[in-house]
Amino acid sequence: MSTDFKSADQKLKQILDKSKDVDPDLRFMALNDLNKLLVEHNLIINKVNSYSSKIIKILLDSLNDPNSDVQNQSLKCFKPLVSSLDDQEILEILRDLNAGQTTSASITTSIQTMAINEILKNLNLKHSSTGSLIVVELLPSLISNESGLITSLDSIEILTDLINNLGSTIPSNELSKIYTALVKTIFGEVNIISKKSVVALGYLVNSLSVEEFENVIVLIQNSHGDSYEDINLTLLTFNSLAKANHDLFIPYLQQVLDFSFHHLYLNNEDLDDDQIKIDEVRYEALQLIASLVSIGESFKPFISTILTIVQKFLTYDPYTNNYEEEEMDNDLSDEEEFSDDEDFDDMEEESDDNTWKLRKQAAKLCSLLVVQFPTILFQIYSEGIFETLINSVSDSSETVSFEKIHAMDSIIEVTIKQHGKRSNRKRRGSDVSMSDIDDSLTQMNKLRGKIVSRFIKELSNVKHNNLSKFNTLLQFFQRFNRLDEDLKPLLIAIREHNFGLNLDLLKFYSSLLKNNDLEYFGGELNYIIETINSGLTSKNHISILNSIEASIDLLNLAYNETLTNSIIEIANTNKNDSEIRNTAIQSLGELRKLPPKKINDLHELFVDTLKYEPIVVSTIKSITGLVEFYNDTIENEVINKIVKIYEKLVLDFNYSINVIESLGVIVRYFEIDSSIGDLLLKLFEEDKYQSQILRVVSNLKFDKSKLKSIFLKASTIDEIDDGAIIELGKRIGSELIPNLESDTSNIRNIKVLAEIVINENLIDYVRAREQDLVQNNNDLIFNIRLLGYVGEKITLAISIDQLLSHFADDETKVYAAEALGRMISKNSKEYLAGFLQKIQNDEYRYLLLISIKQVLKINNGLVYNDFNDIWNTIISILEREEDIDDDLAKISAQNLGLILVKNNDTNYFYNKASELIDSNSNSIVYTIIASMKFILAYDNLISIELIESILLQVFNKISDENLKIKQISVITLITVLNNQFNLLIPYLPTVLPIVYEELAMRKQYQETIQIGPFKHKVDKALEVRKNSFEILYKLSLNHHLLNNVDYNQVLSMVIKHGLSSDIISISSLIIIKLLEFDDVLLSVEDKQFLSNGIDKLLGNIKKKEDQQKDSKEEQETKSVLINLRKSIFD
Repeated sequence: MSTDFKSADQKLKQILDKSKDVDPDLRFMALNDLNKLLVEHNLIINKVNSYSSKIIKILLDSLNDPNSDVQNQSLKCFKPLVSSLDDQEILEILRDLNAGQTTSASITTSIQTMAINEILKNLNLKHSSTGSLIVVELLPSLISNESGLITSLDSIEILTDLINNLGSTIPSNELSKIYTALVKTIFGEVNIISKKSVVALGYLVNSLSVEEFENVIVLIQNSHGDSYEDINLTLLTFNSLAKANHDLFIPYLQQVLDFSFHHLYLNNEDLDDDQIKIDEVRYEALQLIASLVSIGESFKPFISTILTIVQKFLTYDPYTNNYEEEEMDNDLSDEEEFSDDEDFDDMEEESDDNTWKLRKQAAKLCSLLVVQFPTILFQIYSEGIFETLINSVSDSSETVSFEKIHAMDSIIEVTIKQHGKRSNRKRRGSDVSMSDIDDSLTQMNKLRGKIVSRFIKELSNVKHNNLSKFNTLLQFFQRFNRLDEDLKPLLIAIREHNFGLNLDLLKFYSSLLKNNDLEYFGGELNYIIETINSGLTSKNHISILNSIEASIDLLNLAYNETLTNSIIEIANTNKNDSEIRNTAIQSLGELRKLPPKKINDLHELFVDTLKYEPIVVSTIKSITGLVEFYNDTIENEVINKIVKIYEKLVLDFNYSINVIESLGVIVRYFEIDSSIGDLLLKLFEEDKYQSQILRVVSNLKFDKSKLKSIFLKASTIDEIDDGAIIELGKRIGSELIPNLESDTSNIRNIKVLAEIVINENLIDYVRAREQDLVQNNNDLIFNIRLLGYVGEKITLAISIDQLLSHFADDETKVYAAEALGRMISKNSKEYLAGFLQKIQNDEYRYLLLISIKQVLKINNGLVYNDFNDIWNTIISILEREEDIDDDLAKISAQNLGLILVKNNDTNYFYNKASELIDSNSNSIVYTIIASMKFILAYDNLISIELIESILLQVFNKISDENLKIKQISVITLITVLNNQFNLLIPYLPTVLPIVYEELAMRKQYQETIQIGPFKHKVDKALEVRKNSFEILYKLSLNHHLLNNVDYNQVLSMVIKHGLSSDIISISSLIIIKLLEFDDVLLSVEDKQFLSNGIDKLLGNIKKKEDQQKDSKEEQETKSVLINLRKSIFD
């Protein structure tokens, strides 16, 4: 920004002169220049107060200019002006603008009101108390003293802006005036002011206390009459409040829903003279119910009633004959069927028939319910609601038809989300004994044929080139795509009614190709190939990209020469841009049905494309993918050409890692020139990509002495993966054993040694180590650990009892437990049942659970019965625990977590976890929550959809009275923040109030302990409090991502509870961070409270300094407090 004061002064004088000119064009130009001045010289206006008064006068005068263009131009200047004014100036200008306002009835908004709106929208007050002063200043002119009503459009507009922008600063006594006036206005004369009052009351709700909200509810109930208009306004008002803050409705949920149910007039069967008004009321009642759905748990008791209502209104149409859709279908010929849809829609509009809105809202409500409460799926199917949607999807209103399709899509999405993952792989062994086919999934599949038939009929009725409807139907089948024998009729209908190539059609084909066997496509496959190929050969960028994706889905079902050649041509054509070529090349690398000749043709193509910089990386990745899959059919000559090019690329940092990873795959299947290994070792010496390089070098023809030298250096580098070290060690072999035995405490050496023993089948060496173990010779721990790793692959001579004998020794017990688990993982069928029985009664159950953990990690052959037996055994152990045993709970949680992760294709164990989280056993509750934490931190988390449904249960346990459960719940929340942040965002409005409750010290967790002659108070919940503040700190770091967090409330809660010496370090970080944001304001009250709190803490430290009793921690606290005070008050 400019700091040229002289220039600004000259421009302002010119503007003053021109703003008084008789020519309106010059006045307009003057204001245009003023706008630029305000933007470019904002800093000057800020520093020199005399400028602002002159500018304010120009603008106020210009607002009254007879020329409307001049008025509008002056209005534009208020936005940049506001940031330059101090609080007092803002108060004065608002007072001046409002001076001309009256409470007389008006249906237009004045230019002064628009200016007030601009100022309030762009406020940046230095003191929150100014906000209160503005409210007190403006409010008397907005509400009539005589009637207590808001009587002009100007008044309601200004009041709404005050609520929106200064709601948190409105004094409590003024709040009651405002909500009383709003309610009175709503139920006064019905006009635009009353409707805007409904909206304003909704904005006000988040500024109300619980008691004030109760007053509003009582006011509404006492104000409305019995007319349809009044009932409609009441429902609208409740809805406005519910949308703003549905949680406040929880205490009144029963009476509000009863009010809604009553005014759905469910017993009215006959047409009424006031039918249109009745239907308007019904519509608003359904809208209100929909807004309350997201309340959650408290809403559940009303779901059955609401589902009955949904079913009734899905087909509600009192103006037509009441008979089944299917009967109507049978009575109409193909030519006549639905032929008058559009005429009927027109007739509805002309007669103000709103029944279509009720059908639409019923469908929408159905979607909301299923998404919010997936457990109602079975009701949706068994009570015929889903079938009603199918039967009535051909609605006379296209809008309703779209909504019903969306509702069906939502139900199917939730069904698949809950159960559909199971179909993605064949289950193992006795896994099929699980309740693998849930009722809702079965019901959905039973109706598949009916759905397809109905949608084929819908396709037949798509007319007048209604591409939108056609694409909506295509989008539906992108999710509902496992069609089997119902697929071919649908494909025929799509072909017959095709509107041409488009994105939705290609996605439709892709989805079906991914999820159906080739046999179900029949002769339609040729048409699909032609359609996709037309996209590949088109000139349209988007069509080509999406056609490539569809091609790959088809080509991975069956090879097709035409499509493959088209993609090759795209990849090979220099005229295509790099995005298209990269997509084509990447796609070729994904093909898995290629004939041998085509594989080598592709690699020859890649030899060429490796020379073109923008497509090098995609080429390398495709080479890697094809080598991994087709290694037995690729010619050595082609690989040698590729490796030669790799030698030129490997030292280029743009390609190094991709080349090295590709070489890591190639060397597993092909013998290549080891000269590239010398280039790789240069990078290794530079500490780059060391793990990946070792994997390549391990497979090159280097002599063993060179490999050994590399190994000895690599084994000292902690950052290198164990797997890479092991791979290199196996290549060198048994001559490494003396080096490995020189440091028997090094777990990496033990792992390498075990792999060498297994790889070279060194049975004599194994027997010698077993003999040492039995006779307690040499290094006992080394022998136990080594034999454990070896026992995963080689049958050992030592017995389970011999390993169990080492459980009594504190030094060896954990190692023995791990070794035992690895040993029995090799043959779990033989050992597991007896082992679990032993755990139930054994004093060493903690150690035996460590053994079980190894079995769960290592053995991929476990079936459902095994997992279920382990699960039940652990729960049985925990049930007998009166108190939470930290060690037992931790290992149990890890085991349960592994069971959940290993079964992420089913919700069976997740449902069990969800039920157990509300158990009466603290030990079980703690362990289940700890298992959720384990999953959230797990490296291979792929169960996100399944764990999401349990998260809110976990977060609610933060409020549990048991301190350990409270602590593990808070830590789990932190784990979500760190690992799955996006998962947490929707829950923040529910979770934050729970976290706020944990910020304060509580007497029940205070304990007095005796240390020598002195008594000290200890807060046993200190870690919970610290972790709760940590949560708020992490949220403050993500301010820009969150629009559902009230950071002013966060600041207030931190100031209220964070001014204690044990918590001040983190609370000060939060306060300083929050005050960096423009939308976070430090109120006068909080500022004073903060100042007093800092002074008090510093005073306590000063006393200890004077007595020379201060500690290092207290000096650190002093430094934090001084920094905090400087940040806020200096």
